[in-house]
Amino acid sequence: MLKMNFVLLLSIVILSLFIAIAPVTLADNTSYGEITGYVLDNNGIPLANVTVSVHDWTGLIIGSTLSAQNGSFVYSNIPISGIGGYDTFKLTATLNASGKSYSEDTLYFRVYQNQVTQQNVSIYDYPPSGYGWLTGNVVNADNHSQFLSATIFVNNGMYTFVSGQPGDNYQLYLPENTYTVYAEHDENGKTFMSPNYTVQVSSDDINTAILTISLANSTPVYYPPPQVGDNIVYGNVVQANGQPLYGATMDLCRVTGQSFVPIMTTTTNITGSFEFDNVTVNGVMDNYLVRLTYYYNGSNYVNVSDPPITIYNNNMLNVPHEFKVPMSVGFVDSGSIQFITTPPGAEIWINGADSGIQTPFNFTGMKTGNYTSSLQMDGYLPVNMTLSVTSENTTSINKILMPSTGNVSFYVTPSDASIYLNGQLEGNGTTNITKLQYGQYTYVTSRDGYRNVTGTFQISPGGQVPITVNMVATPAFSLTYLSYILNQIFGSLSNIF
Repeated sequence: MLKMNFVLLLSIVILSLFIAIAPVTLADNTSYGEITGYVLDNNGIPLANVTVSVHDWTGLIIGSTLSAQNGSFVYSNIPISGIGGYDTFKLTATLNASGKSYSEDTLYFRVYQNQVTQQNVSIYDYPPSGYGWLTGNVVNADNHSQFLSATIFVNNGMYTFVSGQPGDNYQLYLPENTYTVYAEHDENGKTFMSPNYTVQVSSDDINTAILTISLANSTPVYYPPPQVGDNIVYGNVVQANGQPLYGATMDLCRVTGQSFVPIMTTTTNITGSFEFDNVTVNGVMDNYLVRLTYYYNGSNYVNVSDPPITIYNNNMLNVPHEFKVPMSVGFVDSGSIQFITTPPGAEIWINGADSGIQTPFNFTGMKTGNYTSSLQMDGYLPVNMTLSVTSENTTSINKILMPSTGNVSFYVTPSDASIYLNGQLEGNGTTNITKLQYGQYTYVTSRDGYRNVTGTFQISPGGQVPITVNMVATPAFSLTYLSYILNQIFGSLSNIF
């Protein structure tokens, strides 16, 4: 009995110790999580000394930490009490810079027991862009519910348009600054103008300006609205021997700091020319350069225009909108192709594309290699060929074009019979039809009082087909039939005598 009591007492002591120790063990091993990550700006660059606050699922801040010099942060010992072994949290990153506070929240995410959860925070409105939006509409000063179509002018030279539809606001992306803005509305050959408005545009903000125009105060002068601009960048590429470079890849790149990003791509044509049309600029201006890439001597040759060019907003007055960028390369990797045809005037197609040029012509600056070509001219058979271009040599092509059409001549009795070709009336009696495309045709000769004659013929390229038709009168007691009989009788008698 004493032995049993001793065992029971010992069991109770051990159980008590286990119960006492258990909470500590669970807390150390199974009830906490950790969040780590980086704070980034809108360009993906890490930010230091940013306060990162941790919120629980109710939105309550349970703690915070600072990001390190490399933008990293760690928040440990997060209590996890969820039944599934996780709880939900979100982060708020707050940066104080240049007298302004920038803040961004994450979505809620899960943090699990005994696990490290990676979660970055991006502050999308930092660093400030230095640009803001100016928006609004134009209304009748005497009736603000009446929206007016107008041209909106800014004192920096920019302009834009707005329709008279409700909810259609004008929008301008401007550098942070103070501006003078006014609007012009055209109606019945007259221009109505708003007063000048002074507006403040703040960085990364939307600034609204409602412009009013009084239609009662008319002006006798009509001011046509400006034409929408079209920025064009163009140029040509010349080789070391002065010949154009064909087939080079040309990129128009926007310059940002020390880097540049391609926004448009084209290829030099057979005259070495390239062109970028309708280059759009969101703000007032951007800097651009042209990059040339060409596969030469086993590797890509790259050349960049210098200095960069400044391209202005498409809708800006009194600034250039066309920019010429000539470029050159220090090598020769081309020859020439000379096309001559008899007769001249054939369209020259190269690699399946119409060059827009007719024979005779000498294409210089053609990249070395093999090409497919076609010479095409109305009324003649196309000439297809494969040719090779070698460096600083001329490949000569001299072709005699074969006609793709032929002629047919009809000799029909009676002479006033109608001639139909594939259902279309072509003439009467003796008729010569020229420039028919090669192939098979069906003809019909027809005249009142005579049986129709139907037949077929084949036109070969350059061929001449004669067709004689003596139509037979319809057997009936008519003057036409009688005349036909008498003609046959007199013809037979003349042959006898």
